[in-house]
Amino acid sequence: MPAQTESTTLLSPFSDMRVRYGIKLSLASLLSFYVALDLRLEHPNWAVLTTLVMMNSNFVGSTALKALLRCVGTIAGAFLGVWLVGTYTSSPVLFLLLIFIILGIAVYKFGQYPSTQAPYAYYLVGVTTLSVATYGIQDPSDVWRTGLNRALEILDGSFSSLAVTSIIWPRYASEEFFELGSKALETVAEVVSLQTASYIQLRDRSGQLEELRKQFEQQVATLRNLLQAGAQESTRFYGRLGNYNAFVVSLTNLFQAAVHLETKGQEESLYIARIQNELAAASIAVAHEFQILLSAYSPGARLPETTLDEAFDTLSEKLSALRAAGLLDESSIETNIDFYSHIAALRTIRYELLEMRQIKQGLPRLRAAYPERKRAWDLLPTIDWLWMKIAFKSALASALSLLLIRWVHPPGPAVLPLAALLFSVLQRNFIRAGNTGDLRAFQRLFFACLILSLYAALLILITPFSADYLAMNLVLFVGLFIFGFLTARTPGLSFWGIVSILATSVFVGLNPQVPVASDTIIDSVVGLITGMAIATVIGRLIWPLLPQRLLRDDLVEFLGELKELSNPKLPMKKIQTRLALLPIEALQAAKRIRLPDFTGEHLRQFELLIRALSALAARRTALARLRFELPTRLEALVHSELERLEIEFGQMTDAFADCFRKGDCRREFPTVRGALDDLHQRAVQIRREGILATESLDAPIELLEIISMYQRTGDTLEECASLIKSLSIHLYWGDYAL
Repeated sequence: MPAQTESTTLLSPFSDMRVRYGIKLSLASLLSFYVALDLRLEHPNWAVLTTLVMMNSNFVGSTALKALLRCVGTIAGAFLGVWLVGTYTSSPVLFLLLIFIILGIAVYKFGQYPSTQAPYAYYLVGVTTLSVATYGIQDPSDVWRTGLNRALEILDGSFSSLAVTSIIWPRYASEEFFELGSKALETVAEVVSLQTASYIQLRDRSGQLEELRKQFEQQVATLRNLLQAGAQESTRFYGRLGNYNAFVVSLTNLFQAAVHLETKGQEESLYIARIQNELAAASIAVAHEFQILLSAYSPGARLPETTLDEAFDTLSEKLSALRAAGLLDESSIETNIDFYSHIAALRTIRYELLEMRQIKQGLPRLRAAYPERKRAWDLLPTIDWLWMKIAFKSALASALSLLLIRWVHPPGPAVLPLAALLFSVLQRNFIRAGNTGDLRAFQRLFFACLILSLYAALLILITPFSADYLAMNLVLFVGLFIFGFLTARTPGLSFWGIVSILATSVFVGLNPQVPVASDTIIDSVVGLITGMAIATVIGRLIWPLLPQRLLRDDLVEFLGELKELSNPKLPMKKIQTRLALLPIEALQAAKRIRLPDFTGEHLRQFELLIRALSALAARRTALARLRFELPTRLEALVHSELERLEIEFGQMTDAFADCFRKGDCRREFPTVRGALDDLHQRAVQIRREGILATESLDAPIELLEIISMYQRTGDTLEECASLIKSLSIHLYWGDYAL
């Protein structure tokens, strides 16, 4: 037994994802370095650089397809580079124009998520073309050898990263999504349990709810990042993207329905006392269903039968009996509406749980037969203008770098164009990785120059001690392990991550096994700084990518999708998916804003607003379903009132979008109070005149549920209007903080 404990202790560090990633990153880089030296390739640092960038792809997918795409992209890029250098170096204008077009297309296609499953091929076409052109314009007579070396070096790095990722501690996006999704579902179960107990016992537990809400928001943000990474890195994950999107949508709706199990006052205690046993039974059935969904089952196994329908049927029968006994007539219509708001939330939870049962069984698992594929939305591809701008800036930065090399002959020409390309194309990923995009770009450039200057001085000092091959590899392994350990949990590459990767490439490119002049070290670092400066100037001055603008775009798109939710002719699955994901993206963008006028209180206001908008989307989704299920004869009783509410809901949504689009919320918004009052008066009239007296016992219950849902939706819209008016976006919505 002691031996077993000791063994477990020794192995425990390797269970940490950060340790594993650090080791994998170091091993893949050293493998590519060794192969490059063994094949006597011209510049081994290109192999190491490619490995470091490619190792950001953490998940195992279709190995054969990945290898094929990387080969095709690299070979195509090499041929393009050789063709351009060999044919057009004597015509610099045409040469730079073609480079601009090729890199623009490559970057744009690389950024098309998730409409393409071949980002590596496009990325490698652009990088290989640029690398061949970088060396070729300095020596056009030897362009074929240059093209062959660049292609082999990049292929070396690609296959080294692919081999290590697939063999050593492989990570599967489908399994990680299943585990993370189960944890998020467990949080939702806690919220349902908390809210149900709070409602029955009439206790305030808002503090516990706030903690669970923050926990859920973090979990869903992680799932969102995993959706992006898995779709781009795993062919099988991408093939079932509709299944994963459906899970996130159902999970979000389930959470919002749980939050809507609001605690009410003593006026509802009469109802609660009469149906307490049935409510408790329904709550137990819901908790049991959560236990089933959270239990560990082997992939492909069928879940046990549910008891939800029986418990809710019993609750409905009890409510019908209370109605027959005249209890509904004893309380005010306001109390009835509030009470049935809770019942509607419970019904939504039941509906989403039954949906979740099918969806979770439809999630692909490792070593299991693939489930039926849920159809994603099939629409004609639209132009992604954000990536169009990034592609333009990346191509422009690369072309200017080559122009600079051709006529000015700056120091460090080998790394200059690549740095300009990477720092331009990855700006959107920088925000995803926790940076601020182009916000404060010049300040970041200044600090990077200081750090790289110190790095150059350090290289001058340690290069003589790295002449030994073993010593150099040990330094490389330790440095990359630390880098991998620190960045393992970062979704994507950050600005400082790219700085570290390019600095490592500079170190490997110096080849310290032979004497290296100080001028060579200084030139290499200056070339890196120059490329970074070109990307910074172009990125900051031409269509800067700012988190406040991403936040604006997300909110405007969200409100547009919200308005389209009422149109049954549009693809509901696509709309619901965007409504579930856009608030997550908006909250991530809000947290990246670093401006003097954007304080912690402003961030808190946006958090409250985004939560309210998420609740609004969930209510609108449930409302569309409830109204569809409402019998025609009942819908006709309140048709004009509901249609007026739909029109005014749309007017308020348009006003919100216009506010964010123009960057000024200092205005008065439309209100739905009048339409809500009319609906309330209509409900009073129906009750007073006994219009439903001859209907079945379910009729008033169904009508009250739809009325209560419209009432809560209108209240949420008014809450959103109040929150938006409190925002001071005119202070920080523009282009600030160079």
